[in-house]
Parts: sequence; structure tokens; C-alpha cells
Amino acid sequence: MVHIIKVVRPLSMEIMYTTIESLTRNGRDRSLDHKLSNIFIPKGSPEADVISAVAPAEDDIWLKKTSSGVFNSTNIDYILRNLGVEFLVVMGFLTDQCVDMAVRDAADKGYQVICIADACTTHTQERHENALRAFGGYCRIMSTDEFIQEIQGSNNSNNSDFSMKLAVNEQQKNLSSYACSYLQPTALTMLVTTDLTGITRGRTFPTEAINEYWDSGCGWVPANSALTPQDVIADSNPWGSHGDLRLLPDRESRVQISNGPDPKAPMFDIIHCDIIETDGKAWLGCPRELLRQEIQRYREMLGMRIIAAFEHEFILNGRQCMSDLPAFSLRAHRHMADFGGWLVAALQSAGVEPEMFLPEYGRSQYEITCRSTEGVAAADRAVNVREITRDIARQMNMHASFSPQPYVGAITNGVHLHLSIQGLDGQPLLYQKGRRYDLSELGEHWTAGILNHLPALCALTAPTPVSYMRLKPHHWSAAYACLGYRNREASLRISPTVSLSNRSIADQYNVEFRPLDATASPHLSMAAILIAGRLGIQQNMNLKAIIDTDPHELSNNEREMRNINTLPSSLSDALERLSNDSDLMKELPKPLIDTYFAMKKHELKITSELTDKALCEQYTCIY
Repeated sequence: MVHIIKVVRPLSMEIMYTTIESLTRNGRDRSLDHKLSNIFIPKGSPEADVISAVAPAEDDIWLKKTSSGVFNSTNIDYILRNLGVEFLVVMGFLTDQCVDMAVRDAADKGYQVICIADACTTHTQERHENALRAFGGYCRIMSTDEFIQEIQGSNNSNNSDFSMKLAVNEQQKNLSSYACSYLQPTALTMLVTTDLTGITRGRTFPTEAINEYWDSGCGWVPANSALTPQDVIADSNPWGSHGDLRLLPDRESRVQISNGPDPKAPMFDIIHCDIIETDGKAWLGCPRELLRQEIQRYREMLGMRIIAAFEHEFILNGRQCMSDLPAFSLRAHRHMADFGGWLVAALQSAGVEPEMFLPEYGRSQYEITCRSTEGVAAADRAVNVREITRDIARQMNMHASFSPQPYVGAITNGVHLHLSIQGLDGQPLLYQKGRRYDLSELGEHWTAGILNHLPALCALTAPTPVSYMRLKPHHWSAAYACLGYRNREASLRISPTVSLSNRSIADQYNVEFRPLDATASPHLSMAAILIAGRLGIQQNMNLKAIIDTDPHELSNNEREMRNINTLPSSLSDALERLSNDSDLMKELPKPLIDTYFAMKKHELKITSELTDKALCEQYTCIY
């Protein structure tokens, strides 16, 4: 390429450059192929420059393209025709992509094309040679020496028939032996599972190899499920060093986000997985499988569908002046409006259907809400919200934490799980106008089951030592097992409905579960809550713990008369309540619950000597 440019420039032939470079800083103008392949050179980026060895002269034409085919994403055809060009000489990188498309498209548009074989290159010699054979019918293929001999001979003989214009397709960066070689990061996809600690873990592979993983997944280790939030494998877990599993991807759960606020950030590409045995059978320690099986029981045993949505509160650290901003204020919103805009865009791209992004009551605290969906997908969405929020914050040099107690004295972060039940025909089943709080008889049995098992459920829904800094009276979280109507001190709350909506009251009607935070596994916690509700239906439990006041304002005798139980005050207390709840324990797979107890007891051991301040700092960093 260097030799050719040196020869043709004195002959006043047109030398034209095309390089990949977006017209925008965030790359929104890129082709779909470049977005999916994570090919991204931002506007003004030094990566878009041509290397000095073949740099354009001051008056050379240099076109910026955002697709593999230069004729598709630039006005090169218009320019060439204005210049009167009939002959094109194509050189550059990659032979089997950009060069290939330039040659074919030019030939289709009526240009006579020469490709200089030794001034082109691609990732392997085999690919280079295959490409030359494939598009050889669209052009003359010549070597550098052959071309120079022909052009010099034509010039010396003053042959006007060969007064060609020359277009150089110099794709990107590094020149070596007359050929360009440009490395870009390989697009990666991660197969993920959200484990018993609520942490998303998995394994990564090149996206181009995805077809190798759809049917058989990738390897996984049983003892991984015994990892504490501090990344220590718990002593006395059921697995030890033995066994092998597979992460099997769920095709419908894939999330791909092509770009974000950091133009150099790679594509966010994850696929939620079920953990299975190596023979394909379901593994009993998989929380996602537990949720799927419970939802299936609702369908098959009760003829019901579960609709759910998780609301998340979190704090953002990394910007100044946050402490001076009023709660719920426009100023607090505007201070993070760029973050909120990117977050909502990313969640929309992920199919999460965000509804609201809002400043909350606490310092640096925000909330994101999303539309409800059916079944396992609701828990998958909760994972997506957490991980995408963290990723957008990281790209903007901030840290997002969902820890229930970000620091000592802080307003706490909760997760509110909204649940409704429908018949298989889509008919709402929790609402019955005229009954107490319009809650149907089925709804009373269902909520009674959840409240009956709630002290035990807390071990799964509020599963860390810092969780119990939140579950206190007057914290708008929950300290007692009771149902309230629009009552934020109740652990179960009947959410408000509005007659102004086009949706019927019955369709809006749902119950909010409040003693939940983001240190819990969405799949495990949702499954356990549904199990408790199903037991209430099957056993026709009576609902007594219903209240329209602050339960803490009642005397102990009044709470006892109303069957309002106090929730655990610590993780160790909650674990004991769970171990003593025989009905609930029977419903949980033994491999899963044995691992869970081993892991949580080890977590308590690790954190037993920490001060409240150190405890908050640790979990704020982890979550």
C-alpha cells in the first residue's frame, strides 16, 4: 500500500480514504451489525486516525463510515461519479469483510475494480485467500508489483484509456509489510446464574461461538452455590470438591445492550441459565428451577398464573453535593438526570419495561420501577435491573449500591415485590368488591399463608446481617407480620388502585411484600413467598393479622389478639425460625436448603466481629 500510494500520488490520481468512525460520541448512528458486533469508534476518537505511513494528504478525500460496506454508509458513489471515476483500486482490511463488500458493491454499480491482493489482509491467511477466491469474479486481482508495472507502463505510453482514479480503502490502524492489521475487542457473552446470595455469577465466551452453548451450556461446580457474599466457600457445605453441573442458557432470557455512556464500554450481553445435572436433569440446588417448579404448581394444582414486579431502591456515590439536595426534588432529579436517562434507555433496550426513575427520601437515594410480567421472567428482570444499574453507574464513574443499610444512620434501601394472581384465562383472582379491603376469599387464604410463615421467610428475603438494621418499627419497611391497606408499616400491603386509570380496579389490584431487600436471591425469595401463599390456600388459613394502623403503636396483648407476630431481629434469629418451620422446610429441596444454611452460618461467622460501620461498608461494596 505504501509503494502504491508513493507511485500514484505524483500522477495526480485521486486517493480516497475510508475509515470506521461514528458521527456521534455514543455511536447511535452505527449500523445494526456494528452494534451487535460491538464495533465502535467514537466521533473524534484517535482510533479512527489513519496511520502515518499511509496518511492522507491535505486535500485527499476521507470518508467516515459506520458499516462494513462503504457504499452503504457514505456518499462515496455520489462523489466518485462527480469525479468522473470509472476505475477503482481497492486495498485495506479486512479482506473478507470491508474489502469484499467494497469490491462487490462497486462492481454492481458499474465500476471497473482492481483489488491489490498483497495490500489487503484479514485475521488469517486462509480467510484472506478464501475471500479473494470468492469475490474474484467481481474484479481483477493483482499484486503490488503487477499493478505498479501496469500503471507505470500506461503512464509512459500516455494511454488515456487507463487514466484511472484511485480509491484506497484503508480500513484502520497498524501497517505491517504493506498490509493493515487492526485489533478490536472480541464481543463476549456471559451465561449467568443468580445464586443463593443474590450475586450474579457465571462464565464468559466469545459471542460468535454462542451456537456451541445453546443446547449443552457450560460447566459449573456445585460448591459455587456455597459461596458467601464475601466469596468464601462455606465450611460443611454438602458438596465439597465433588461433582459437576452445567449452566443451561434460557434463550428467551438474553439481554443485549449495545452502548452506554462510556463509548469504550463493551456490549452488555448476558443469558440467564438454569443449573442442571450433566445428564440434563434439573439440579435441586438451583433457585431458578425452584421458582419455575412452584409457578408450575400454581398452574397445574390451582389453575393460577403469577404476575409480579420488583421495585428497587439504591444509592449512588461518586458525585458531589448530593447531601444538599431535597428528597423527591427536581434538583435531585436533575443532578442525576443523565444517569437516569441512560439507565432508562438501557433497561428499555433490555426489555425490562421501566416505568419510573425517581429521587427518593434518603441522601443520594433513587428508585427504579418496572412493569409486571409473568413467572420466572419477573425475577430475571429484578436481576437485570440490579446489574444494569450497577453497570451504567460504573460507566459514569459512580457506584450504585442496593445494600439495605448503606451506612450507619442512612435511610434504608428496600425491594418491594408486587404480586397478583390470575386464573389461566387472565381473570384477576385477588379482588372481590365489597369484602374487607376488597380482598377475595382466595386472597385472604393466600396472604394468611404468607403471614403465617413470614418469620421464617425472613431468613430468605432479608438474608444478611445488615438486613435487620432495616426491619425496624417506623422505618416504612416491616417489623411485624401483618396485612395493611395502603399501610407502609405493614409487611404485606394492599397497593392503591385508581379509578382514573383505563385499567379496571381488579386488574390493578395487587399485594406488596415489603420485608425484602437486594441481598436476597430474587428467584429463591419469590419462590419461598409463593410456597407460603400456596400452603395458605391449600390449608384454607384464616386471615387475622390485618390492620389499618401502625402495628408498633399497639400493645403486646393487642398484637397477640390479632395474631400479629414480631419479625426476627437478626439473621441468626431468622435462620432459627426457618429451621423450626416444618411445613415450609418440607417444601424446600434438601440440597438447596442445606447449602443455604451452611453458607449463611459461615457468613455470620465471618462478620461476627465487625462493627456496624464496617458491616455497612462491606455490604455496600458487595451489593
